[in-house]
Amino acid sequence: MNLMQCSLLLSSNFSDDPLFRYAFQGTDDQRHRAMDAYFAAALEFCLAEGNIILAPGNTGLVAWIPGTAFPPAFDQNRISSQPSYAIAGWEQLNRQQMAAFDVIRENAVKFGFCYLLAVDFSVRRRGYARMLMDACFDQMAEAGLEECWLITENEANLAILESMGFEKFTTLHQPGAPLSYICRKAISLH
Repeated sequence: MNLMQCSLLLSSNFSDDPLFRYAFQGTDDQRHRAMDAYFAAALEFCLAEGNIILAPGNTGLVAWIPGTAFPPAFDQNRISSQPSYAIAGWEQLNRQQMAAFDVIRENAVKFGFCYLLAVDFSVRRRGYARMLMDACFDQMAEAGLEECWLITENEANLAILESMGFEKFTTLHQPGAPLSYICRKAISLH
């Protein structure tokens, strides 16, 4: 799967996510174009600094970075080359995420950050998310990391995250924005 296919999978999976609905405004076409560009930049960053793990048949992915590359940062030239509606979405997303990134930066030690996790709708409830996260935990542990942190704005994700051993560390509320659930999990080599 190439980065464009990965970004399309992510855009499809996150199109109704509270954070991305909040950040990326405009027509459906504008939202999806801006999200595709955002996810392509995020995936390039993860590939350069961490790793992207694909599910069998390219039906899902997890992208993560080590704490030494945290918080994620994109090439400003890439951002400034986007249409104004995309730039506005990226800026809105950045404002929302920075508060959560600050919480992680202040509390995490020897950690990896699970930046993106998506499983195609056609194969949901078949264990792909767990398989991807287990591979992510293994890679983090092999790199000497002791914790995995992630952020979700989708409350429905908390149950599966808890079943994988994550604990909800805190919930952030910013006026007018969706809640951010910051979660962490201790990891070790199996």
